Amino acid sequence: MEKKKYICRWGDWDERALNTYDDREKEVTQDYFTDQNGYDEEDINAIDMLEVGEQYDVGSGNQIVERIK
Repeated sequence: MEKKKYICRWGDWDERALNTYDDREKEVTQDYFTDQNGYDEEDINAIDMLEVGEQYDVGSGNQIVERIK
């Protein structure tokens, strides 16, 4: 089975993101969403339920995740 793909976008509104993330946008697979990368179980489950074209706002990371595949 082919893995789901997502685009992660970090907003300029987050001072921490400006200092923490080199990329403002990153294409990832579902394996990226782990507690080691700062996602809690609620975020992981919500992201896993996304259909292609849907978005999820990760409040703790000031990030938008969009499923693209």
